[in-house]
Amino acid sequence: FQGMNPEVSPYLRAKHLMMAGCLALVALTTAVIYAFRSTPYTMVLFLGGGSALLFAAVLLLGWVVWKDLRARLDSIAIKEFAPGQVIYRQGDPPEHVYVITQGQVEAVYADPAKGDIIVGRLGRDEYFGETAILSRLPRQVTMRAIDTVELLAIHRTDFLRVYASLPQLRARIEAQQPHRKDLVNRLRSTN
Repeated sequence: FQGMNPEVSPYLRAKHLMMAGCLALVALTTAVIYAFRSTPYTMVLFLGGGSALLFAAVLLLGWVVWKDLRARLDSIAIKEFAPGQVIYRQGDPPEHVYVITQGQVEAVYADPAKGDIIVGRLGRDEYFGETAILSRLPRQVTMRAIDTVELLAIHRTDFLRVYASLPQLRARIEAQQPHRKDLVNRLRSTN
């Protein structure tokens, strides 16, 4: 699509990482002070204050890693759909990209004059839903399970992050976009 400009949101926990780094640097400073000036006071400063600061930095870093891991695990979910069940409807806002791990789905265009038109079928290891996210438009077709389907649902935010950082994936997806756009435009023009 013209002007596909995926918006990648800034890293949410940058402040926490910066704080952990600063705590670690202050802890290191106490060690340097103790190394250059060994007195009972600097020893207490290093052993008490430096150790506490370093412990706080490690805890904060661990918390950031844990929160990021949980966010990644929560943003990619396995979803199952029964035959005939709608995955999303034409006009819905785009929230996820889906990768088919089992089964088949069909893309259905709701034409006001002609009714539902099946425009395509997808199977195992194929993906869908990225076009609406990249174009920032509502869903252009309804996706429906043909048989029992298992999908990997990837949240929009994480998809955009991966899309922006992996040139080969971006090239593969962009190569498919003109075909998908043309298909929807042809359907619209037949009205």
